[in-house]
Parts: sequence; structure tokens; C-alpha cells
Amino acid sequence: MWLVIPLRRFVNPQTRKTEMKATKESSKERKESKESKKAVVVAEALKTTTTNAGAREYPVDQPLEVVTEADLQYFVEVFNGEMCRMQAVIPAIDTLDSVCRHQLRVLLRKYPMAKLEKMATMAAESDFLNGGGQRGFKADLEWLTREANFLKVLNGKYSNIPAHRRWRDPAIVRAETEAQRRELVREVEQEMHEQRERDYAYRRQNAATVEEIRAILGDRCVI
Repeated sequence: MWLVIPLRRFVNPQTRKTEMKATKESSKERKESKESKKAVVVAEALKTTTTNAGAREYPVDQPLEVVTEADLQYFVEVFNGEMCRMQAVIPAIDTLDSVCRHQLRVLLRKYPMAKLEKMATMAAESDFLNGGGQRGFKADLEWLTREANFLKVLNGKYSNIPAHRRWRDPAIVRAETEAQRRELVREVEQEMHEQRERDYAYRRQNAATVEEIRAILGDRCVI
């Protein structure tokens, strides 16, 4: 009985090493190719998500004839940036609803983009619009983009004012005014009392002199 033992194919060690090296290089090339393709995809995505601020310069004193979706998105990013910068209570915007979209289009056709950017800055800095008023009112984009409110914000109606000009409770003002009035009355009465005391002292001081003159002049005294 014969035992058959299969013989392994003889492979030159140098050839084996060369094949392994070629396989590693091929794998490395495929990996680099995937990374380069991924980088290209990321760059394209960044281009599509970048605002049109760099691609288009908005006129400073002219409204837009045609308002595009890119214009609306640019304002939303400016608005959110100002709210974030000032840590405002006014909520940032994720998606524009139909009302805000329409109101923004109306404003951008009548006012330059710079005016809307200024409004966003002034609203973010306003204590009143961020819940700092007596009633705790908090504005939002829908309220701010109404044309009447938009103009009020731009005209500084809701801007912060110096401490000596801030709103004060009328009751406190009346109380302080009444206190000042009473203090003034007391001062006047005190002055009148002192004047009467001075007049009385003067009369007593001169009483003896008058009597002496009368005694000397007799009937001719007309004092």
C-alpha cells in the first residue's frame, strides 16, 4: 500500500514578499482615494451651505428688487448670530414659517438689508424686548418683522435708556412729588415764622425809644 503525500507548491520567498508589498500599496492607494473623494464631498457641501454674503454684496441704501431664498437664509443667519452674541431671550430661528417668510419679503422689497441687520442688533440689545419690561414681554421674529414694529425698533422706541431717564412707577413719582411739595411748604412756613420773630424782636427793641420821643415832643409827636 502506497501513502500519497501531497506536495506544497514551492514559492520563492522573494516573490512572496513582493506580492505582499504590492497588496499593501494597493490597499493604501484605495484608502487615499476614498479620503480624497470624501474631502471633495465635504467641500461641495460647505459650498452649498455657505451664505451668499461673500458671493453677493447687498446695497447699503437700496432694497432688493427680487428676494430669493438665499436672501432669507442670509438674514436668518444674521438674526441668529445677533441673538447668540447678546445671549438674548428672543428665540433663534430654525425654519421660517409662511408668515415670517412673507413679512421678510415685504420688508426686503421696501428697505435695504442693512436696515434689517440693524433691527436684529437693536432687538437683541433691547432689555424690554427680551423680557425686561413690567409685563415681561418677549419679542419673536414674527413680531419683529411686522412693518410697524420693525420701524419702532429702528427708531429706538425699545432701546435701552440711561438710568436717570428710565421708566418709573407713576405712584412713586407722585409720592416723591408730594413729599417734595410738603418739604417746600415746611421751608416756606419756617421762613415766615422766622421773619415774624425778627419783626417782633425789632418792635420790642424800639418800643422804649418811641416812648421817650413821645415824652419829649408831647402833642407834637405823630409817631
